[in-house]
Amino acid sequence: MNRVRIIGLVLVIIGIILHLSFENDGIDFLTGAFVGGGVTLLFTGQFKLKKTN
Repeated sequence: MNRVRIIGLVLVIIGIILHLSFENDGIDFLTGAFVGGGVTLLFTGQFKLKKTN
């Protein structure tokens, strides 16, 4: 597991903990951003897009 996928896993865990910890509706956007970004990093394993020529 490379470093980017570990960062993605950490983001997913932080998003889930935030979602379970707070009852405020304003935190939903932040938890969605953390979980969405984390899942994306878990699947791709990279920060930048590959260039195709």
